Amino acid sequence: MQRIAFTPDEATDTTAAILEAPDIRLELNTVITGAVAPTLDVPATELSAMLENVVLSSRAGATEMIPLIHQAHDRIIGLRDDEPIQVSGTDLIPIVRDQRAAEVATITMPIQPIGVLKTTRSVLGWMIPVSAGLGLLALALGVIARPDRRDLLRGLGEFALALTASMLVFGYLIPVQFLTAIDNRTWTHAIPRLALRTLPVVLGTAAIFLVVGAALVLASRAGGTRRQWSTPLSVARYRGGDNPGWG
Repeated sequence: MQRIAFTPDEATDTTAAILEAPDIRLELNTVITGAVAPTLDVPATELSAMLENVVLSSRAGATEMIPLIHQAHDRIIGLRDDEPIQVSGTDLIPIVRDQRAAEVATITMPIQPIGVLKTTRSVLGWMIPVSAGLGLLALALGVIARPDRRDLLRGLGEFALALTASMLVFGYLIPVQFLTAIDNRTWTHAIPRLALRTLPVVLGTAAIFLVVGAALVLASRAGGTRRQWSTPLSVARYRGGDNPGWG
């Protein structure tokens, strides 16, 4: 989740994914058209239609929008709280496809930091090392305990099932559903669009962990006697019980 949603990069794929949100395209279109149309002396409807159909909805246009979208991404997740996004006339030339745009006064984009995104990014920042540390501690305790085969298989199976659940929660539910349910402002919708890019990978990997985890748990229940890794024979052979000869 940290990688796919809260690590801004200057890539066409990232920009194109964010621009798939209709309300984000509308806001950008409205601001740019309102500032540029009078200078170019063209009807606002004509310029708006060109931006929507040629620039904001195409991969080639997304490449031209990379600097602006990269700054916007930084802004909404709290990486530049005190630095508003400003677009100069020169920056607008490749976007509106007209050299006269150089005469347009610098535009300050109405994009503000979003508290829920900033908080989520900060929480993820400390969750990653804490989770890694707890995982290493659990592994060390497991090794010290010298589990038998069934316990080891069950532990690995439960770990795989836990990974399945966490991937679905952090790879889909939180970025795609939860964040926009808390804050439905225009630029919050950039995060679901970024997360949806990798949804097939998330679902596919989660399915693999689910199958592996279920198989390991079932395998741990299949054996009747407890067999330790260091013992080639069943422990049950040395337990006596009903045979008085082993007293």
